[in-house]
Amino acid sequence: MSGSNPFSSLFDQPTLTARLAILQPAADINAPIELNLTEAAVKDTSYECISYDRSAKTAAATDNMVTVKVDGENQDIPKQLESALRTFRRKERPRTFWADMLVGRTIEERSAQANVQRHVLENAERTLCWLGPDKGDSTTKAFETIHEMGRRFTEACRQVGLGPDVGLMSATMQQMDALREQLLNCPYNDLNSFNFSLWREIRDVYGAPYWKSVQCISEIVLARAPIIVCGRSNIRWAQYIASSRAMPMYQAKFFKVPLLPHVMKGFEIANEIEIAERRRRLGQSLELLPMIQTARGCEPSDPREIVFSMVHLATPSARAQFHNQGTQPLPKIDYAKTPQQVLTEAARYTILERQDLLLWSGERPPCARRLKDLPSWVPDFGAKPPYTLALFNPNAGMRGWWDEIRPAGARKPIRISADNKAVHLQARPLDRIVYVSPIFNAGNARRLCASEFQKLPEHTPTPTSASTSGGETLDQRAERFWRTLILNAGGERSARATLRDNAPPPAAMGAHFRSLVAEESILKALDCTMIDLQTPENAARLRDSPELMGFVQMCGKAAPYEALLVKNAVGRRFFRTEGGRFGMTAIEDVVAADNSLVEEERESRNEGVGSSDAGQVTAEAARRADMGRLMNDPIGRSMMESFQQYLNQRDPNAARIAARAMRGEIPGMNEDEYVRTDDGVREGDLAVACVGGFFPYVLRPRSRQPEPQAGAAGESEDDSATYEYVGECYLHNAMDGEDFKTTGGLFGRKFFSVDISKLVDITII
Repeated sequence: MSGSNPFSSLFDQPTLTARLAILQPAADINAPIELNLTEAAVKDTSYECISYDRSAKTAAATDNMVTVKVDGENQDIPKQLESALRTFRRKERPRTFWADMLVGRTIEERSAQANVQRHVLENAERTLCWLGPDKGDSTTKAFETIHEMGRRFTEACRQVGLGPDVGLMSATMQQMDALREQLLNCPYNDLNSFNFSLWREIRDVYGAPYWKSVQCISEIVLARAPIIVCGRSNIRWAQYIASSRAMPMYQAKFFKVPLLPHVMKGFEIANEIEIAERRRRLGQSLELLPMIQTARGCEPSDPREIVFSMVHLATPSARAQFHNQGTQPLPKIDYAKTPQQVLTEAARYTILERQDLLLWSGERPPCARRLKDLPSWVPDFGAKPPYTLALFNPNAGMRGWWDEIRPAGARKPIRISADNKAVHLQARPLDRIVYVSPIFNAGNARRLCASEFQKLPEHTPTPTSASTSGGETLDQRAERFWRTLILNAGGERSARATLRDNAPPPAAMGAHFRSLVAEESILKALDCTMIDLQTPENAARLRDSPELMGFVQMCGKAAPYEALLVKNAVGRRFFRTEGGRFGMTAIEDVVAADNSLVEEERESRNEGVGSSDAGQVTAEAARRADMGRLMNDPIGRSMMESFQQYLNQRDPNAARIAARAMRGEIPGMNEDEYVRTDDGVREGDLAVACVGGFFPYVLRPRSRQPEPQAGAAGESEDDSATYEYVGECYLHNAMDGEDFKTTGGLFGRKFFSVDISKLVDITII
């Protein structure tokens, strides 16, 4: 068309060019690698992309770099890229490639290439995903088995009516059952299942370090024809994904043992890539925020790559059609920016594009972040969040109330200052926090549960949401308390419930709570642990106390409640408010909630146990010395219990000390006298509901220094409109928007009725 129209050149866009590398041929596989760089038009050039292992562990290896010739000069490149070039090199003809480390060495070159990288990846003839060199015949046989598993899965999907564009999450239970039956209708010696070395090689393919390279996500999703390559063996992406769906089923049938963590990680990341690739292929949106969450699973050493690698994929949010603020420009890729600048720009884009606060959901609160000097409202995307099940449904009432603000003009858009330092939005104050407990962990959960219950004031204000005509009874207050500690979760879901829905436990769970309190009351009165409870001395003291004997009949039934307590409360603090409401903070101790983060946190923080300047033990030091933090892991708990049994036989006195340490009772330390140095939830913080929010949030009034006055010593005061974000929270009887509901109509149904006079304009910095 352009050739027949002399005016077409006036409208054609400039030809997009990119730097490519021409790999020179060599007859000898051991010959030095020689490349020549060229600037070529992307659409008019035949080239391939090399996607290789750039995972944090691989990149940190001391011997990871090797030297090749680029335009006649020595250049160091990663060993994984060099092995790919050596394998892909032809004997007689040159071959043109694109690979990030070949075409971008300096900060300026990397930033410039990033601007065209999306087009480069989309227009490549094929993308070669290099897992690494092969191991000879064993790799060849492994790929033959992988091909066969992929073929069987594809055929089974066809027979049960699942097409290539349908995800497994959309399959019915009947389809999944039929799929398993089709795949597993084979003998136990099928697929060379008795060849353990072969299956070890197969697992190494699925768990290759390559899958922890954050760059591989965009390189596969944008690829025209991605191919998984290991040495001389290869498989197309669609077949690889099909085989990865079948392999865990065969693993369970043949070996009846779980897959190793690195293999599960490979499956998890490949599955996320497949979802993104399918959504893009079907023309669906790929928002930046969920893609950032996918990238975090790769745990790159440079947190900027979590954002930069996903910018290539991102499309406008579907939320933009529900507000009049329009779409936002994506963050610009610039390797001269600091991690703080990159994460702040990503947070700014997400909030303004979506006009909500979804980016706070499930994130570490500011007190648990690893990257310092971030605004309080910016999540630390570079830090791995604790692995916990989603306990709150973001589509519940706390999400719905702000859509019901009337008139619509009373709802203001969320704004962010030009310097990215402040978020301006509307909020509804709910209550002020007046008491905060120590952090729960798997060791101290029982003890803290009982002690916090016993600390409740005799005359607790009755919350408006829980008030009755006759006031709140002690039993009602106790039920509010035990439901709060377990986030009111743990009941049986209905048939219509989704995975995000949490059913409240039945009222009968209160008996298990009372049993736990009774058991802990006995231990406290006798000043002992379960280890020495049955000694003759303690048994006699127990029999001689009518009050304690009254508790005995209630004991022995605490297990169901204790299990929910450890599952849902660990890492959090309990708090009370001025209006008598109960709540739980976000996870402030990520190690207590997820023991797999122990090493990561040890590397990023000073683990020394010290004292404050006043000679008082800090709460942070005591928390790190608490052995109970490490008991949320089943293996760690089992090891602790085995160690406890060993001490019982060798040194009963040491066994008692160890038992107390596991319960968080450290000799010479009184937790009520700890000096807190962390930035977690404190007395005086506010629980609020925000326009654009999904859960209640805790905000801290920003201290404002008064203007100096002659002859007067100034004291800081709270700025009534400026706050710091402290974290999301669970606030009992608020999670479904109860504070914004009223009862009315013919049938007395509840509906949202928002009093706009209670909305205030605030700034979060």
